[in-house]
Amino acid sequence: MSQTDALNQIKQDALDLKSSLNSLKENFLELSSEFYESLNEARSLLSNQNFQPPTVDGKEECQQKKDISVKSIGIFRSCFLTKNGTPRQPGICPYARGSLTITCFNNPEHSLDGLSKFSHVWLLFLFHENGDYIPRSKVSPPRLNGEKVGVFASRSPHRPNNVGMSLVKLEGVSGGTLFLSGVDLIDGTPILDVKPYITVYDTPSSTPSAAPWIAYPPTKPLTISFSDNALSVLAQLKYASGENIVLSKRSLRKKNCLRFFRSQEELKQSISDIILADPRSIFRKKQGDTTFSFPIDSVDVTVKVEGVFVTVVDIGQTEYVRGLLKRAGS
Repeated sequence: MSQTDALNQIKQDALDLKSSLNSLKENFLELSSEFYESLNEARSLLSNQNFQPPTVDGKEECQQKKDISVKSIGIFRSCFLTKNGTPRQPGICPYARGSLTITCFNNPEHSLDGLSKFSHVWLLFLFHENGDYIPRSKVSPPRLNGEKVGVFASRSPHRPNNVGMSLVKLEGVSGGTLFLSGVDLIDGTPILDVKPYITVYDTPSSTPSAAPWIAYPPTKPLTISFSDNALSVLAQLKYASGENIVLSKRSLRKKNCLRFFRSQEELKQSISDIILADPRSIFRKKQGDTTFSFPIDSVDVTVKVEGVFVTVVDIGQTEYVRGLLKRAGS
């Protein structure tokens, strides 16, 4: 092939390549146009989700979705410092105490006027330590050992709006503070509202029923014992007074001083109540964890599990708990 022929061939190849590029460009523009048309249709469908039907007088209104704003009504302090070891339901640990100091009013004591006439109150609160967990439509309650039910058929903390409610005993009211027992909320939980429990309204008129799995025990019957070391610590701890008082930051950090439990018997019974309900997650149960610990009040409790026999091996105020106490009530 002569040099001229080779040059002509290169020119022809270049023209063919240019034609192919133009064809690709046309295809791209066509696909791009189709994409944006589909995108606009999707946007239109989504915007129509907020379209309101005609009102009575025939006017049509298009209302944009509005964020719902809520705020905590006060400062909640609890004998439970973390999720670990906190009962999953109220009343499991009757001696578990907490206090709620109202801060949303200039005269908080006025908002509590008359509440002391009631024995129990409902607390509406936020599960504020769910982290980045994305709520799912089905969850696995601890009693079902991995089996799933709908989230609205459970009391899972992982819900679309992370709202919880607990029925707790009202021990007393002083100024702008409520003193409570049987709590299942951790220290610092944002409380949204307080409502009195009224038997005539809160008790169903017909006999209530529940799913059969609610009757399943959360764990196998356990035999609990306390080591000599744990019993010695229980005897040496300084317990809270029998008065309903809000403890100062300084008193919260006193070494070996309990904030909420008023006797050795109360603390020992509460530790047993928590263990009997088995605070371990399903994952940790399946992993066969034989030793675990949890903070309660001002101490850390270490437990060893051997089948159905559980031993409280140690109770102490560790550096971990001291760090938690520094943030208590904040």
